[in-house]
Amino acid sequence: MLFSIRLRFVYMLGLGAYTFVNVLLMEALPFYGLPVANGYVLGLFLLSAILIWEGNRLIDKFLPKLLRFTGPGIHPLLLTFLLSLPLTLVVVGGPALLLGHYELYLPPQKLQLGMKLMLGVGFRINLFLNTINAAFYFLRELRQSQVEAEQFKKISLQAQFQSLKDQVNPHFLFNNLNVLSALLYQDVNQAAEFLQQLSKVYRYVLQNQEKELVEVGAELEFMESYAYLLRARFRESLRINISVPDALRCRYTVPIALQMLLENALKHNISSRNRPLLIEVFASPDQRQLVVRNTRQPKPPVAASTNLGLENIRRRYGFVSTQPVEVEQSDSSFTVRLPLLHLTP
Repeated sequence: MLFSIRLRFVYMLGLGAYTFVNVLLMEALPFYGLPVANGYVLGLFLLSAILIWEGNRLIDKFLPKLLRFTGPGIHPLLLTFLLSLPLTLVVVGGPALLLGHYELYLPPQKLQLGMKLMLGVGFRINLFLNTINAAFYFLRELRQSQVEAEQFKKISLQAQFQSLKDQVNPHFLFNNLNVLSALLYQDVNQAAEFLQQLSKVYRYVLQNQEKELVEVGAELEFMESYAYLLRARFRESLRINISVPDALRCRYTVPIALQMLLENALKHNISSRNRPLLIEVFASPDQRQLVVRNTRQPKPPVAASTNLGLENIRRRYGFVSTQPVEVEQSDSSFTVRLPLLHLTP
């Protein structure tokens, strides 16, 4: 912010001197008949600029604590300006009163006039500084939003790339082509259905790869198609239950999140006929979250988990919502809760 810049004392002195030169050129003191030497006036302006600036810096420093009491109803810039008004009255009026009364011995009428002139100048300095500070604030917010937009784009691209890589992964294609080949000999109709679901998976990824949010209904349809492929491949080794009320399918989530969680469950857990892996997708009791839960049957660790998938989902949600992605782990299950979002017009 403006009040904490490194060369602030240079700007303070420059502002005080600039104000003095303006008053000098306007011949304000002779016009009002104030018998005050220019040296005193310059000193007052320099002192006022320093005290107003440093007072605003202290307000800015303690602003987070003050906002806890006022709540989110008042903008921090407005609160800063309101607090700076009594500050300006004290730091400008106090020294002017002391100088005029105890040093210059001005008569009451002249003292009152001098006080008015000093306070007028002081409040203008304060308004000027708070206006520049507001410009600094909004410029910083703009830059921050641009940085966050770039970060979100980068993270989304990472998720899209990972999903596309999973779909064109030779193992993924090889496994699904093997399943398709076997079905062609066993059941042509089922093979045709398998091929249709496989095409839906690719179509969804390609159509939604650039979106920030997608409807839960569309994500669940994609999940159903992806689950169909996995059921055909793993058969009795994998059970996937998807049960989400229709009323929640118009909510929103980040794209490909469910598929990443499904892959995460398969990657880290054993699935066999004797110990089938169960993955459930359902709504939380308050219908504010989409819950993905799988039984924990950990594979022997080959390498430490990087948690890139979960971190990617967390960060993408962080850019579009303040609601957190919740992760719980017990001895028997692993659960991820995704916020169900509304789009505000």
